[in-house]
Amino acid sequence: MWAGTWRVGGVLAMSRAFGNRLLKQFVVAEPEIQEQVVDDELEFLVLASDGLWDVVTNEDAVSIVRAEEEPDAAARKLTETAFSRGSADNITCIVVRFHHEKTKVDSPPPAGTHG
Repeated sequence: MWAGTWRVGGVLAMSRAFGNRLLKQFVVAEPEIQEQVVDDELEFLVLASDGLWDVVTNEDAVSIVRAEEEPDAAARKLTETAFSRGSADNITCIVVRFHHEKTKVDSPPPAGTHG
């Protein structure tokens, strides 16, 4: 049910209901698993609790992370945004930025070096 945030039995936030004995009949603890190839197209990964996702869309999260140079600053900005939008749940966020080495295959090595 919705009570400012999604709640199981109107009592616990979904992520905290998994271990609750009385609510087990309502909650399936099967994780959603996805595999993603980390290639040059993948810029960053945002791991966050429902306190963020209740009030911040995927599109907003991408815009916020891209506007910050450092991942810790991006995570802080995301949590501040969720708080300012009135999130009623715990807000936890981690941003992992991938640094892909850019090498030019068609360029010869600099003079005086061994390729």
